Amino acid sequence: MRELSVFVDESGDFGPYSSHSPYYLFTLLFHDQENSINTEVTYLDRKVQEHGFDIHAIHTGPIIRNEGYYKNFSPDDRKRLFNDLLLFTRHVNIKYHIVSVDKKQASGSKQLVDMLSKQLVLFLRDNLEYFMSFDKIIVYYDYGQSEITTILTSVFNSMFIDVDFRHVQPYEYKLFQVADMICTLELSKLNFDNNKISKSEENFYESHRKFKDYYYKTIKKKKI
Repeated sequence: MRELSVFVDESGDFGPYSSHSPYYLFTLLFHDQENSINTEVTYLDRKVQEHGFDIHAIHTGPIIRNEGYYKNFSPDDRKRLFNDLLLFTRHVNIKYHIVSVDKKQASGSKQLVDMLSKQLVLFLRDNLEYFMSFDKIIVYYDYGQSEITTILTSVFNSMFIDVDFRHVQPYEYKLFQVADMICTLELSKLNFDNNKISKSEENFYESHRKFKDYYYKTIKKKKI
């Protein structure tokens, strides 16, 4: 039986548009379970420990903002951890897609949900042959936002017969952490492209060129 894992993570909120929250986006990361990633997971865990970090859920937004668990680590150490996850992403056999909306285009949360749902439906229809090649689809989400839960369950259940939805804790799956990182990088791309880059992003990536030629280039190769 061929099974497809779909890891979902989001960035933004369903409140009104603001300069601090101009976009809403979520990542869908796809992994054919026939492709083992055990070797890559073992290597990542070893590199994380070598760089002085506990084995934990790598959360890239706080790494960039120097918050929480990462607050007492140097900029170089935080970049090493980020790059460990980026290198892991480069080597695993995955694909991803981003669903995103500029919140200026939505009059409220209901319209935002409708716009995101329609984007997801169109993407799945455009790639229906790929998804129908699997016997079962398993969607992993941390149920962080009820609107995303509703979008995922309604859209996937309406289009596929055998779909399983699972509540995931970020530390349980490296690919969920990759989905988080991709969401972070895609948001940073929007910020760079629209001159909305934050000071913490500017400091972390160092320049738009480095962001584009190193960070974003790495994940773009995995994009559907």
